[in-house]
Amino acid sequence: MSENEPIESETSPEKSVKEKLCLQNTIAVMYTLLAVLFAAVLYMFFEVNPMPILAVGFFSLGLAPALAVIAIVGAIRGPLAGFLAGYIGEQLSSIFLSGGIIAFSMYGVAIGFLGLVVGLTTYDFTSGRSLAKLSVLSAIGVIFAALITTVVGLYVEQVAVLVAIGLQLLPFLTIGLPTVILLTPLFARFWDIMSDKIPWPW
Repeated sequence: MSENEPIESETSPEKSVKEKLCLQNTIAVMYTLLAVLFAAVLYMFFEVNPMPILAVGFFSLGLAPALAVIAIVGAIRGPLAGFLAGYIGEQLSSIFLSGGIIAFSMYGVAIGFLGLVVGLTTYDFTSGRSLAKLSVLSAIGVIFAALITTVVGLYVEQVAVLVAIGLQLLPFLTIGLPTVILLTPLFARFWDIMSDKIPWPW
């Protein structure tokens, strides 16, 4: 899943499930876990220290870099890493923001689903076309994540329809979509540049 193998990712034979999940050997598993923990902590940092958000009616204008972090780890280390980074990152954030952990957080599942969707394919971070694909899949992941949180709000938390749409769906989409469309390719290019200078293990 790494951008360090751009040509191979487009032309190599079908990878095994373990290779797609970056779990093909003990070292790969360790690197994947390190990437998950690093991304989860970075997600928590951005959630605890958010960028300014401008609320206009039911719409929220701003960027949430935490979402782009989850998309990037999914692109680099695959769908499992993306899902775990999102879920664990959201749980860590809840410790700092609310003082506790929710046993099974559907919002964490929704954020993890973003990383899972992005990690389903491979990318070449030096290719504009591949970065565009990354933005599109990240946007699809955000849409699914927003739908998950909205459905949970309607059928599990039993909130009113207008509340679910106005306070969950629309703010999530109006912040999430611009974030992943704009920031995810920028983060990917930054990663690619830094990987040429720093020998990242993953």
